[in-house]
Amino acid sequence: MNNSMYTQCPHCQHVQSVEIRALSAGRGQLHCDECGRDFDALERLVEDRRELQATAPQGGPDLFSSHLPASPERIKCADDEPFVDGLASDAALLDEAPHFLLDQQVVVMPHGGRWWLGVVLFAGILSAQLVVSQRAQLAEDPGLRPWLQRLCAVIRCDLPAFRDPTQIHLLTRDVQPHPSVPDALLISASFRNDANWPQAWPTLELSLSDLDGRLVALRRFTADEYLGQKASTKLLDAGQPVAIELELVDPGKQAIAYEFNFL
Repeated sequence: MNNSMYTQCPHCQHVQSVEIRALSAGRGQLHCDECGRDFDALERLVEDRRELQATAPQGGPDLFSSHLPASPERIKCADDEPFVDGLASDAALLDEAPHFLLDQQVVVMPHGGRWWLGVVLFAGILSAQLVVSQRAQLAEDPGLRPWLQRLCAVIRCDLPAFRDPTQIHLLTRDVQPHPSVPDALLISASFRNDANWPQAWPTLELSLSDLDGRLVALRRFTADEYLGQKASTKLLDAGQPVAIELELVDPGKQAIAYEFNFL
């Protein structure tokens, strides 16, 4: 085999020479000098250039070229009709724009408005279910509670009692020895619900500390304990004052400070 051989680009049919050493270095791949595209040179590798010119593939008409085959096929339509040159039918086909070049039509989803309405309704139902499931926590927000009250009135759900111990304020307090029980203390106090809504009766926490602020005693009282009886109402009305009295064992002279907290 000669050091110089010939191959043909399958893209543009250009015939060019190639050296065996360059072909081996490129592993059979060659860059076309005419169209600039890479191709497999081994598929049409010959020693004689004339073999490629003689066996050059005859491709079909290029739909994107202005040149048509020089020898169009002639088609006979019928016995009594003249032959029709196939060039005319090919030209008619070329006059028609390829379907991928036609204007794209916007596909409108059927019932689009109803579909979006369904999405909005579904989102609303899901949001309502979330609000109802979290209504105990949300009901403690003073800004959200009026809206939750309206929602529960419509869907007939129970809204938990409002609870905000920070809105219960101590009005008076007094600690003195018990008048009739020795070694005991009588603690009297009053408080009021300053929230805008009735709320659950709070738990009262009473802590006693010494001169250094160290805790000496601590006790928590439920509503039934500090009222001395069962509460007459389930909720502490807004603005309602409450007076209470507590009897405690005197912890001694160490307890000099008393503190009330509502929980």
